[in-house]
Amino acid sequence: MSRQVVRWANYHVPVSTFTQAVVVPAGSDLVFVSGITARQGADGDLLRGGDIVAQSRLILENIRSILAEAGATLDDVVKTTTFVRDADQIDRYRTVRDEFFGATPPASSIVEVSRLYDPAMLVEVEAIAAVRRRKDGA
Repeated sequence: MSRQVVRWANYHVPVSTFTQAVVVPAGSDLVFVSGITARQGADGDLLRGGDIVAQSRLILENIRSILAEAGATLDDVVKTTTFVRDADQIDRYRTVRDEFFGATPPASSIVEVSRLYDPAMLVEVEAIAAVRRRKDGA
């Protein structure tokens, strides 16, 4: 599915890769990805070390793999919500996000939180994807 990005000229764009809204075509299936953290492998070891860049990269790779299981790709993502432990690290997260989503990322929100499930977690990302339903209904 190709994202239809909405840009209203009368709303300030805080950074060049800010998407105000995304239109989802009728007939799309929605895929809701729960909050994903920097867990590695089926045993769930947390990537530690205090590096938001490494954790962000692993999270987005994990989301890409989860979406593939659901028949979707990162190009199908229409909205993300990101929770960071330190708002001063948002630019570092955004740099990684831009590597994965390119110049027109999905609509997004980033929120600073006091902590996540495990104190070593620095970032958590949720995603919503819209996948064009196949004609055979599958």
